[in-house]
Amino acid sequence: MTRHHLYASTARIVSTRAPVLLCLPAMGVPARFYQPMMQSLANATGGPVYTAELRGQGDNAERAERGADFGYREIVEEDLPRWIDHLTFHHPHRRVVLIGHSLGGQLAVLASAALARRLSALVLVAAGTAHHRAWPASHRLRAKLTVHAVSLAARLLPWYPGRCFGFGGNQPRRLMRDWSFNAFTGRYRMEGSARDELALEHALHDVELPVLALHMADDPVAPPGARDELLAQLPNAFITRRDLAHRAAGSAWQRHFNWARDPDAMAAQVASWLAPLHGMRPHEPWLPYVTHPQQESHSHVLA
Repeated sequence: MTRHHLYASTARIVSTRAPVLLCLPAMGVPARFYQPMMQSLANATGGPVYTAELRGQGDNAERAERGADFGYREIVEEDLPRWIDHLTFHHPHRRVVLIGHSLGGQLAVLASAALARRLSALVLVAAGTAHHRAWPASHRLRAKLTVHAVSLAARLLPWYPGRCFGFGGNQPRRLMRDWSFNAFTGRYRMEGSARDELALEHALHDVELPVLALHMADDPVAPPGARDELLAQLPNAFITRRDLAHRAAGSAWQRHFNWARDPDAMAAQVASWLAPLHGMRPHEPWLPYVTHPQQESHSHVLA
């Protein structure tokens, strides 16, 4: 049986009013990459923060190169409800907020179709559709060629060798078919789900959650058009868009990720936005509270 990891971070002061945050990584990025972000969010919100290890990534043993085959459906319809069950059991008086980076943001949106009543809000960080037509006109041809190359590799090879190509990590063909469907059409489907793409769209139209969309400045992987096309999946949600400048150095591609190594500005934005939703005071001491020593992240392993 596959073992699913949740990595937890404990703040110095834990507010009884703060929600529990569950973070979903980008494609091919291990959960431990987000440890600085988890600590910043825990300190900023005063609540518990978890990051999930997506299938086939990081410490998860279910590997495409070992024959594992899965797609968006397993993550959205099996893993996420199980993670939320775990969090609500251990934190019964807290609401759950999903925070998704890149593909994690897309998965959070898709999950809201079935889980909206179990969630308090969504936070999307550097997240946007993979649809090539959502890119700026000057980059659209390049985006289309990239989509074709990724899709072709995923069809012809036993699995998608993203580590060799520098995009997305090693992934099974079915997950890449889900990704390619969105990249070519702008729509979403989860292969193998009882909900087809039309039923999924209708369910997403009923979602009325608060949503914070943080766009990283000069991020070529999730440009504003891609962000807006993803948010269009939730026409009845209460959406807040904010731009976030960051000091991360590196190439254009690295700007999509490097903010997570210096995440205090992002955490402050999230905390200030969440505060009125949960009756919290972000600029005053958290009361009632208990104090904890600063801790390294630790993992909860679910069977």
